[in-house]
Amino acid sequence: MTLTQDQIHDYHEQGYTLVEDMFPQSELDDMNEELDRLMDEGAGKDAHGKGWIMQLGLVSKTTEAFCADDRILDLIAPLVYPGIAIFSSKLVSKEPNDDAICHWHQDDAYYTKHSQSEHRMSIWTSLQDTIIEHGCLEVIPGSHKRGLQPTSTRKEGLCTLAMDIDIDMNERVFCPVKAGTMILFSSLLWHGSAGNRTNQRRRAFIVSYQEATVPGGNGRQWKILRTG
Repeated sequence: MTLTQDQIHDYHEQGYTLVEDMFPQSELDDMNEELDRLMDEGAGKDAHGKGWIMQLGLVSKTTEAFCADDRILDLIAPLVYPGIAIFSSKLVSKEPNDDAICHWHQDDAYYTKHSQSEHRMSIWTSLQDTIIEHGCLEVIPGSHKRGLQPTSTRKEGLCTLAMDIDIDMNERVFCPVKAGTMILFSSLLWHGSAGNRTNQRRRAFIVSYQEATVPGGNGRQWKILRTG
């Protein structure tokens, strides 16, 4: 699978694009079983939120293989170049009836302290059907063009480097998606999410990539996958 010209245009103009049916249900079921096993073994004990696993690509062969899946790399190749390297990966889960929110933020507020990149972006893969009530991803289209914004450290919520600016909620777009859909977005895109108001878990497998010419990333997670 490759991005269409319309999807590439949307990514550059809006800061994000969606790819539906990226993974079949059988693969999602296998991944959820693996994540259940990892959580039972305590993989998420040091994570920021309940049901989260940080450095996800390092904790098992299955999760490592997902981060380096050629289907993903082929998809993002027009967006991440020259070459492709992993910056970081994590499982972000919203447990049933969990009202913890993730404040509006930009990924590069966290990432630039580790390395500078011109083409850094993330994939956000939904492992279950995700509706607004689950706390789906929310974005401000085109906000990536406004550059890195000032932040303030918040004590509440799950995203500690929240944007310290007024945001026009009339610009907000909700991104409810079916299981197996992948959202591709710029590391400068303004995004956040509300709490989970349902009795079902909401999981997202998130991997951030950057060009392979950047000499380093987020600690030992950094790994070059393609050189050109």
